[in-house]
Amino acid sequence: MEKDLDIAKKLKEVRMSKNLSQERFGYKIGKSGKTISAYESGRCTPTYKVLDYISQVYDVTFMHVKKSKKEQLKERLDFIKEAITDIENTFLPSIDEEK
Repeated sequence: MEKDLDIAKKLKEVRMSKNLSQERFGYKIGKSGKTISAYESGRCTPTYKVLDYISQVYDVTFMHVKKSKKEQLKERLDFIKEAITDIENTFLPSIDEEK
């Protein structure tokens, strides 16, 4: 619940820093002023997709991933990519040979 209130506070800060009404802020992201009001009051929480879109439109960040976490994710993705390449190299030539 605390994260929801942090998001609500951040949304309001972003909107106010851009000098926009809730209606205008919402219009730019395809949401009504009432929806923005619900987000800002914490009555409703925007989805990650909505937060991502707001981030793009207003050039802000709502979620921070620690650098070490980013590095862990990159290492895992690199491992997965390498595994896929190994699988392709192992099985795809044999499929071509069967033809």
